[in-house]
Amino acid sequence: MPLNKIDNAKGAQVIFVLRLPFLHMIFLIALLFSSGCASRLKSSLASSLMKDMADATSKHDDIALVSQSAPTFLLLLEGLLEGDPDDRHLLIAAAEAYTSYATLIELDDPDRAKRLYARAKIYGLKALGQHRAIAPLLTAPYNEFTTLTNHLSPSDVKCVFWAASSWGAWISTNLESMNALAQLPRVIHLMEWVIEVDESFQFGSPHLFLGVYHAALPPMLGGNPEKAAYHFDRNIELTQGQALMAYVLKARYYARQIFDRELHDSLLKYVLSSPPGTTPELTLQNEIAKKMARQLLEDANDFF
Repeated sequence: MPLNKIDNAKGAQVIFVLRLPFLHMIFLIALLFSSGCASRLKSSLASSLMKDMADATSKHDDIALVSQSAPTFLLLLEGLLEGDPDDRHLLIAAAEAYTSYATLIELDDPDRAKRLYARAKIYGLKALGQHRAIAPLLTAPYNEFTTLTNHLSPSDVKCVFWAASSWGAWISTNLESMNALAQLPRVIHLMEWVIEVDESFQFGSPHLFLGVYHAALPPMLGGNPEKAAYHFDRNIELTQGQALMAYVLKARYYARQIFDRELHDSLLKYVLSSPPGTTPELTLQNEIAKKMARQLLEDANDFF
């Protein structure tokens, strides 16, 4: 075949591929990763892709764009997991992605967020259960369950954090269920282990988790406003005030719990008046914090 015809043929193929809907492209990528010929590529390239996507997303300042593109990213993860459902790195990435996306949409669509948290929990616990010694302890009585941290090492911090985060988020959307509430001590045990090993993980997020827990629940279920205030303030200290979400969550859970309108409004107004900050990885989180602050201020009169 003449060279120009080969080039034209290739050009036509390129144009055809470019015209494919983007979602179809994602499925093609997922198919490539799940095929046997790409098995050696998958473990390294997939992990790198997930990390790069997460890093790029965290630095973005357009909440709507991230919200619209996140489902495609989730489908990519699903495609990769279809090819290797026991890949621990992919399971952790899925727990993180589903939990993060559900958090992003929870205020606007709580029912959908509830379903996504349930899926995140499945992936998080499955990732944690890849450790042979831990798997049988996940469903064991609480006293036995607590021994699973004896089998953990610092390298497990990310897995434990996202397993606990997804599990706790699922519980928070199922508070009407006694069965769900009964699982809270397990989640707290895991997150307290994370704090013991690396309290600054994810910009001090373990402290935010426990701050919300102690503030949102009544004392009979383990709530403690003083402990909540400590965890929120510790997060602020660790991030040098760069993570605005700490102020929003302190207002939403702690200030409202103790019915302190002045504190509530001052925290939220501080968030709205704060500059984006100097930490690129907190850009998206801080934009979400500002959005939440505006919503909480708007409905404050209905609460206080």
